[in-house]
Amino acid sequence: MSTSRRILSAAAIIPAGVTAAVYTVFSTSTMPRLASLPAADGLARMQEFNRDAVQPPFMLCFFGAAALSVAVIAAETRRPRGDRSLVRIGAGAAYLTGFAITVAFHVPRNDALAVLDPMSPASVAPWTAFVEEWTAGNTVRAALSAGATIAFVVGAARTAQNRHLG
Repeated sequence: MSTSRRILSAAAIIPAGVTAAVYTVFSTSTMPRLASLPAADGLARMQEFNRDAVQPPFMLCFFGAAALSVAVIAAETRRPRGDRSLVRIGAGAAYLTGFAITVAFHVPRNDALAVLDPMSPASVAPWTAFVEEWTAGNTVRAALSAGATIAFVVGAARTAQNRHLG
């Protein structure tokens, strides 16, 4: 197994894991809490979260894991080497699927949410629908990112056979 391939997988572990953790916290804690607030308060807070999300630490993890996923897939498809190659390709594909969900599903919803007036009664129905749809999609991307993280760990690990071979 190529050391550079293991290094690529290892490098993707932390950014993919951080992304998975952020998504998981939002689905299991943040969104239920926002949904329990009066609509104006929950909507305003989510708008604030969306503005604050575009910060270097999270963006580095989000885009870094995507770039590393592309690099892993490119390296593995160029010269596949057995089951570990399939695991690493699967890791990259899982992360990139979550990335695509963000771009195609979450960003448009966040953009639509950004223009709502939290104090307007007309914003209650869109906010209620947003919470349900956004959280469901977010849970999917949390699972994809967590699965990718686990697969990157497996792909980066040296097997007993590899250790004996040097």
